Amino acid sequence: MKVKITGRQLTVHDSIKSYAEEKATKLERYFDQLREVEIVFAGDGDRKLVEMIAHPRKGQPIVGQVTHEDLFAAVDLVVDKMYNQLHKAKEKLEDRRKRSGRVPPPMGAPEVPAEPLDTYEEVVDQYSERFDTK
Repeated sequence: MKVKITGRQLTVHDSIKSYAEEKATKLERYFDQLREVEIVFAGDGDRKLVEMIAHPRKGQPIVGQVTHEDLFAAVDLVVDKMYNQLHKAKEKLEDRRKRSGRVPPPMGAPEVPAEPLDTYEEVVDQYSERFDTK
């Protein structure tokens, strides 16, 4: 997975670059279909904007934005947002696979032997003895 870090109207120091890259690489644990993650730092006065764009191999990019005064806190918050969004996307993908029938049935499922069914009269006699109302 490739991590691309850019800064708009803001110089990004090595410490925040390495911190953001470390956090972004951990996102691959949650969603292994990621091709690239872009992290954009932007300065807007005293508030800082951190935007993270995750590009999966298939499908639309997943975007998260956070505005905060501290860049390190903003990175943490955007990673939490991205975790939730990636988890949701992964569940959707797995659900689609299950509904399409592409997932094979579990192996080793015990088969229940077919027992002969009782007749209606036998069942009524059996349960009427148990639940006899007088």
